Amino acid sequence: MTRIRRIEPGDREAIRALIAGTNAFKPFEVDVAMELVDIALTQKGQDDYHPCVLVEDDGTVVAYACFGKNAMTTGTFDLYWIATRTDRMGKGYGRSILSFVEEEVRRRGGYLLVIETSSQESYGSTRQFYDKVGCTLAAQLPDYYAKGDDKLIYLKRVC
Repeated sequence: MTRIRRIEPGDREAIRALIAGTNAFKPFEVDVAMELVDIALTQKGQDDYHPCVLVEDDGTVVAYACFGKNAMTTGTFDLYWIATRTDRMGKGYGRSILSFVEEEVRRRGGYLLVIETSSQESYGSTRQFYDKVGCTLAAQLPDYYAKGDDKLIYLKRVC
């Protein structure tokens, strides 16, 4: 059994280990992810970042997601982060936490989820995941992150 909930202060290091353990993210990217975690944990009442975790019965954090509304839109949300522990991949945890995010976006009046990722080979399984869950590749920005590293923008309608 698993459950999905908002993050708590005791989840911080487990989230860092989970994100870093995917080996998909560079150290500075892990630091950026943790900045959003810290904002959510320390700035009570903030409404920009909504991080959540999927935990197993024993309390093990096995998946993480963070999303937020794009303030310049009427109902578009950004999925800032989604990750699953590598030893738990393929068990449906990523799909479960993404479904939770979609439901939260709908509950908050949203209709569109925007997801950005890299074209680098290390993100290949990420792109396969987005394809499997019904996301559409909407744009590719050449050399965005670095030469030869395109920014891929996926969309997921949630209404």
